[in-house]
Amino acid sequence: MQAVRKYILDNWTKTFHDPSEMRGDFTVPKPYVSPSIGGIYTDLYYWDVYFINLGLMEDGFDEQVENNLDNMAYFIDTLGFMPNANTLSDRSQPPLFCSAVYDYYVHKGDKAIIEKYMPYILKEYEFWETQRKTPFGLNNFSTNADTEFKLLNYGLAERVVEKREEKIDKILLAQDLMAIAESGLDFNMRFKTARSKVDAGCFLQLDLNCFLYEMETTAAKMLSVIGNAGEAAKFSKRADNRKALIEKYFYDKSQGIYLDYDFVDGKFSEIVSAVSVYPYAYGISDDKDGLKKVIKPLEFEHGITVAPYRGEDVYFQWDYPCMWPAATCIIYRALKRLGLKADAERIAKKYMAAIDGSFIKTGRLWEKYDATTGGIGQSFEYDTPEMMGWTAGVYVYFDEDLKRIKE
Repeated sequence: MQAVRKYILDNWTKTFHDPSEMRGDFTVPKPYVSPSIGGIYTDLYYWDVYFINLGLMEDGFDEQVENNLDNMAYFIDTLGFMPNANTLSDRSQPPLFCSAVYDYYVHKGDKAIIEKYMPYILKEYEFWETQRKTPFGLNNFSTNADTEFKLLNYGLAERVVEKREEKIDKILLAQDLMAIAESGLDFNMRFKTARSKVDAGCFLQLDLNCFLYEMETTAAKMLSVIGNAGEAAKFSKRADNRKALIEKYFYDKSQGIYLDYDFVDGKFSEIVSAVSVYPYAYGISDDKDGLKKVIKPLEFEHGITVAPYRGEDVYFQWDYPCMWPAATCIIYRALKRLGLKADAERIAKKYMAAIDGSFIKTGRLWEKYDATTGGIGQSFEYDTPEMMGWTAGVYVYFDEDLKRIKE
């Protein structure tokens, strides 16, 4: 809808901030972008920026895209990793910096972009490989919180309504919650066990390993572009090794889909989620039937949820019935990658229609939407805020990409 595109175009710059406005212990070198114009989300958030950049590139804000990459490179250089946000430096988020650089390189067609940012891509990769590695040869989300005080004073336990009495149990709960917060999908029930609703530490986590596979394959491509064939070959080999481990640990042959794996109980997660789409989005699997099988319980009249309806169960915000821009975008790309263009177009149009409908009623964009009603998405964790951010970025990206796939 043109009114939504105009609103986004008129309001992008209201989410750009001078470095002096940044809270916390950091001052970035370039103007930064926030998810919201005002309210609680006016900091810089890691994986939000990836999806924001998709829209900024389409709308011609290349300078801010590069500012965003420069700021992420600054954090990686300073901390060794890109934090969840400038005020949340005890964890990271899904590692999408490498993909963001590659997107910008494709957009501009200038290999100097690769040369500029490759040292920071390699440094971030080292963080995930040295600080988030499991004995299984795969990687898991975790936390850099290094004291009992930080863990015991972590404030998300009330959001999952799970209490612990003993100090050690409280610390373990905090570690699980911070790991899930690092995944970006905070929260849903995919790490549910008989012991806990959020037992992340007992699982090998599918999403991170798909992101890292994408990082390895993309880094290999970029290293080849700048003539570093030796390093490119190393990253290609790492990607091949990771793909084999993903097939070994995450592929449930009985269902023909990928799931998080509970290595303590020796079984797959009971929850099919948008994460089960990631292997198809990032080139690990070309199985169209498997992708359709995952999407079927997630798709509703007005869009895609992150997890399916499960009757009398607990539902957090990254769960039924909420439709989130990031997950919808990854699902769209998975469908398009496997040649299911009609399905991809249907998903994108549902997302855009939900935004259009709410915009007509409220004159605003929102953080998430309800895939069953098309209205603003709600959860008991907190009130849904107004948001530009990835809501706008994915809307603009879909609007332009749908035109391209018809050409």
